[in-house]
Amino acid sequence: MKLTFELSTDLSPQKIWPMYAEITNWYKWESDLESISLEGDFATGTYGQMTLLGQPPLRFELTEVRADKSFCDKTVIPKLGDLYFYHELILRDGHTSVRHSVELIPIEGLDLQKGLDFLQQVFADVPASVSQLVEASR
Repeated sequence: MKLTFELSTDLSPQKIWPMYAEITNWYKWESDLESISLEGDFATGTYGQMTLLGQPPLRFELTEVRADKSFCDKTVIPKLGDLYFYHELILRDGHTSVRHSVELIPIEGLDLQKGLDFLQQVFADVPASVSQLVEASR
């Protein structure tokens, strides 16, 4: 199951990308971020840890990084499944579509409603984060 939000801007992907690649910039667009760290470069295969307001620290993996285009991170959520966050910068007709998606690959036997409720809770802040990302990139 997957939820997506997309916002168009006149900013170029190259103008937005540093907001992703330099993780200290994440504080500018993730309002509930308490801490974040990487165990290496912002590159495919690198692991990191983030703590969101009121939540325990979460370990994540950058499963794909394509400079100025996209990145995806994966977090294993015990008793629920694998949670993927996709961040895409899509150039179209001189504008950039900033698309963020959240996908849950549930564990076998997970109640569909439980998975959907969790996904909706995680996704709730995504539209505001995308808007803040665009504004912080200006």
